[in-house]
Amino acid sequence: MDAAEAAYPSFDPRIAEAMRGPRGGLDEGLAAWLGMRLVSVEPGVAVLEVDVRPDLVHQFGATHGGVVAALVDQALGSAVFPLVPRGTWPATLEFKLNYLAAARDGTIRATATVVTLRQRTAVVRVDVDNGGRAVAAALGTISFHAPNG
Repeated sequence: MDAAEAAYPSFDPRIAEAMRGPRGGLDEGLAAWLGMRLVSVEPGVAVLEVDVRPDLVHQFGATHGGVVAALVDQALGSAVFPLVPRGTWPATLEFKLNYLAAARDGTIRATATVVTLRQRTAVVRVDVDNGGRAVAAALGTISFHAPNG
């Protein structure tokens, strides 16, 4: 057991492996339309990407902030999902997003790291870069509960 696995004994490698599937579970809805990809998922960390496309860039030549926000939101839940008890699902309660620089081309990468995991909530930090250059930083709170709860 490595340090990350020791820090998150609830990590379920079967869920992580399922998330790594052909589209990483991102084959529907907004995530699919944006072309999000799950690059990796490990205990307490998830990495997702989206390519900058002309239809995601606003009239001033930068990727629309909503694209970055959607990527951050997906990353928050992806980092927590393999850690929560089976039968529960993570839901974003809130996140604060600081835009640091414009992303104009290439790939936007979000690295989500669980800061703390409690019985019903988690706090996750997300660092977003574009070709190694920081473009955004976020901190969010995730709640997890049964779908009917």
